[in-house]
Amino acid sequence: MNSIAEFSERDLRAIFHRALTTVAICTLIGLPFIARAWGWRSLLLYLLGAAIAASGIIEWRRLSAAIFSRMEAGDRSGEHEGTQPPRAIGRVLVWFFVRLLAAAVLLYVSLRSLGGSPIALILGLALAMLALLIEALRLFHAWSA
Repeated sequence: MNSIAEFSERDLRAIFHRALTTVAICTLIGLPFIARAWGWRSLLLYLLGAAIAASGIIEWRRLSAAIFSRMEAGDRSGEHEGTQPPRAIGRVLVWFFVRLLAAAVLLYVSLRSLGGSPIALILGLALAMLALLIEALRLFHAWSA
C-alpha cells in the first residue's frame, strides 16, 4: 500500500487483524503485572476489559467491511449485472449495538460484584485504543514515506 487511493478492504482487514493480535499480546504481557499488583479479582476485570476491547475491534471490522462493500458496490453499480450485492448493513448495525449493550451490562455487573480495581478494567479496555493507535501510526508512516 503506497497511498490512500490504493487503500482496499483487504488492507482494512489486515489492520484490524494486526490490532487484534496486538490486543492479545498486550493482554498476555499485562497478566502477571495485574495479578501481582492487584490480585485475582482485578485480573478478572483486566481480562474482561481486554475481551471487550477485542470484541469491539471485531465489531468495528464487521461494520467497516459492510460500509466498504457498500461503497465499492456504488462505484461499480453500472458495470456488470452479475456482481454480488453489498452486505446488509442493518444486521451488522444491530449486532454492533447489541454488543455495546452487552458490554455495558458486563461492565456494570463486574464492577458491582467483583470488587477489583477499576483501573485494571480501564487498562484492559485501553488495549484496543493502544492497538488502533499503533496501526494509525503505521498507516501514517506508510503514507508519508
